[in-house]
Amino acid sequence: MPDTLTNSTQELVQCDQQPLNLKHQFKPHEAAIQVGLFACGLLSIFTTLGIILVLGNESIAFFTRDQWVSSNRPIDSDMDEKTTIFAVEPGKVLGAVEESSVIRVGQEIMDVLDFQNNQFDIAVLGTGGGFKRFCALDVELAELGVKRPQIVNASRPIRQSEIDRCRSVGINPISFRVGTDALAITVSADNDFISELSFAELRQIFGEAELWSDVRADWPQEAIQLVIPGEDSGTFDFFVEAVVANDPTAMLAKDPIMSENDNQLAGSIHRNPYAIGFFGYAYNLANKEDLKILALDGVAPSAETVEDGSYALTRPLFIYSDVDILREQPQVRDFISYYLEQADEIIVDVGYFPASNEAQTRARDMWLSATGAAALPSVKAADVSGPLIAAGSSTVFPLTERIADLFVDDGYLPRFEVRRGARGENTIAPHRAGVALEYNDRPTLLEFFTNTDWIPAIGEFGVIPLINATLMTSSIAMLVALPLGIGAAIYLSEYASPRVRSSLKPVLEILAGIPTVVYGYFALTFMTPLLRGLFGIEVVNIYNTASAGIVVGILIIPLVSSMSEDALHAVPQALREASYGLGATRLETVIKVVVPAALSGILAAFIVAVSRAIGETMIVAIAAGAGPNFSFNPFDSAETMTGHIARISGGDLSYDSIDYNSIFAIGLTLFLLTFILNALSRVIISRFREAY
Repeated sequence: MPDTLTNSTQELVQCDQQPLNLKHQFKPHEAAIQVGLFACGLLSIFTTLGIILVLGNESIAFFTRDQWVSSNRPIDSDMDEKTTIFAVEPGKVLGAVEESSVIRVGQEIMDVLDFQNNQFDIAVLGTGGGFKRFCALDVELAELGVKRPQIVNASRPIRQSEIDRCRSVGINPISFRVGTDALAITVSADNDFISELSFAELRQIFGEAELWSDVRADWPQEAIQLVIPGEDSGTFDFFVEAVVANDPTAMLAKDPIMSENDNQLAGSIHRNPYAIGFFGYAYNLANKEDLKILALDGVAPSAETVEDGSYALTRPLFIYSDVDILREQPQVRDFISYYLEQADEIIVDVGYFPASNEAQTRARDMWLSATGAAALPSVKAADVSGPLIAAGSSTVFPLTERIADLFVDDGYLPRFEVRRGARGENTIAPHRAGVALEYNDRPTLLEFFTNTDWIPAIGEFGVIPLINATLMTSSIAMLVALPLGIGAAIYLSEYASPRVRSSLKPVLEILAGIPTVVYGYFALTFMTPLLRGLFGIEVVNIYNTASAGIVVGILIIPLVSSMSEDALHAVPQALREASYGLGATRLETVIKVVVPAALSGILAAFIVAVSRAIGETMIVAIAAGAGPNFSFNPFDSAETMTGHIARISGGDLSYDSIDYNSIFAIGLTLFLLTFILNALSRVIISRFREAY
């Protein structure tokens, strides 16, 4: 026995003395796996870097590359190779064409030397309102954000107080008589009990009478509804002076309908057979099917009764300007000369009556005296440059507007002076009339993140509506997914038996395998009708962010539940048993022990789910709506960032166009948003992670 032990001991000693072979044995399959994993890692890194470089490069191009935007102004006439000054059609400029240093016609780029934005602006303020603005201080105009009118439309002569006000700011008003108006007393065409009034009855109606029967016993016992111009109107001033002896107290005490816009007054009279009002004769002609003019003391307004003065409410019409304005702004001087030449022919078509020959002669003499000219020139509208601004009477407005339109038709158009060939001699080319003028516009980062309109085709580069819609749908999705997903995770982890858990979890995760396009049509054909049935079809649009957000929430429930369930399941069983040992119930254990212990995993699931919701495309593209809309109403249609990218990239999109570049700017914004969320996820996980 001792000999046996000795031999065994010797063998062990000999084994210990032999060196151990710890060298790694090469295994080809393990090496292949390592190489494959390393290649996958490099591929994912380079792919990510490539995506970032593409997004960055195209986004930089979006902010720096020439973006040619249509100005909505076609050139007026043909351009040959030598043309350097040309006019364009008037219209709303969809961008800052006048601020651009270069423009493009066809494919020819031109340097802008000068731009005259010739256009006519006419504001309807009433005669008094027009004189107030005409004679306002510069600081008052600046506060209103308006410019001083060069011409005032007036349905009465200027008052001495208004003259004094004008002279205090260096304005010397001069008047030009342009026609005559018959102030028409008007009722609805549906009024079947009145066709004429005496002057005394007119005073009574606009004075102490409350009911129509107060004026004549056989008229209806219905309240008289007065419809009158506003107190800044020259028409109001004329009526108060001519009819109610400068005392409008009784008239204003009847709570009349008032407006500076005579078209609104005409509509109010037409809708009420017991209404009566007054305004310029032209507005009655424009609404002759709806209104009825009343004769006064048996005399109806007409060219004959106005000319011989038998119609009692006849008044002169004027335009006013200033001596210095006429001398320093030739476009105003030329337009008023044109106005005086055309008014006599145009005024009858408008609905007023020509001024007498004597009044017309005095107006021309006033123009000659103010300008120092020997005779009225024959004005060529095509040679006139500079803006024209008028304000004042709604009565004179139709006449001024008609002559302004004629002035434009004769050639008063926005005009460019350009240098051609500066971008290469071979770029000079003839251009046919009607080619749209384009201007160079570049969005800025400030505009990109603050503007609330996103229409790149016309120079509106505000991404806020797209971000707002994205965050709205994601927020709605998380309100759906978070409680349902965490509830499902708690049940599977803490309440379900292993057999039930192994059956239900795969079934729940099947939701993640349904194509998102199916979810999109589910939102459109089921969820939207359900919301419209609950809240009303007037409240809920067919396309809306609420239904899209709810269905996106259903889509990400498996993601939330799976990750949360894994986090809950990873909590050591010993913690649960310790809680039970202290007398806690299962629900108390779940809420106070298990969920706090798994909080980092649950928060990580939440952040990842938000990122998934933000990046969802098909559901929002189908159900949320097409077209950016800055609205916080979940029942309105709106377009998310991913939906917008999907929509415009699927259309007729030209490479290197402004819309093409905008896709990458939006994509980079979306990438930065999800990157911030994922970085936040890592911070939260490291902050709340528990070690067991």
